[in-house]
Amino acid sequence: MTHHILLATWSESSKAYESFTQLKNADIGSINQTTIIERLADGSVKVQDQDGKALDANTWTGGLLGSLFGILGGPLGILLGFSTGALFGSFFDADQNSDDLAVLSKISQALPIGSVGLFIDIDEQNDKLADDFFKNSNATLYRWDYDEVEAEIEASVETWEEVNRQANLALKQQKKSENKEKRKQKWEEFKSKFHTSTK
Repeated sequence: MTHHILLATWSESSKAYESFTQLKNADIGSINQTTIIERLADGSVKVQDQDGKALDANTWTGGLLGSLFGILGGPLGILLGFSTGALFGSFFDADQNSDDLAVLSKISQALPIGSVGLFIDIDEQNDKLADDFFKNSNATLYRWDYDEVEAEIEASVETWEEVNRQANLALKQQKKSENKEKRKQKWEEFKSKFHTSTK
């Protein structure tokens, strides 16, 4: 079996909910988790329905999918361009899967603003089973290797931590510089008063 993250999208959001219900009785592999996600106007994501392990898109405690949604729709997604990328996702063909794009960018572009998608964490013996299932509902189906998605999430978090470290360092340096200028200015004012009083 191969561990995958699937994303199914439709032109009609109602299809996502239909497929979500039908998946409970579908024989397409060993499903660990299914989640319906809506991409809101500001680029954030909202969990509309879920099945499987507990998931919260606003925390890092919901396993891989929870972390994925937290990145795509949160400040880290904005920093790395995944949230803003969704704004122009409709201008790209995510089927092309350009090699120069990170997996998280591809996922973001596959789920543009205003769309609803069905994410599935699944172990697949035969990819054709899911392909046929979603083809029947006219879905566009995307498939990514679980380990690759996980590796990019970890790299994104490391990037976020490094950016925060650099930002904090820059703020400290700026504050130190400002304090030095203030001390210098006060010293000049003191010297000026001292010279004035001795005349």
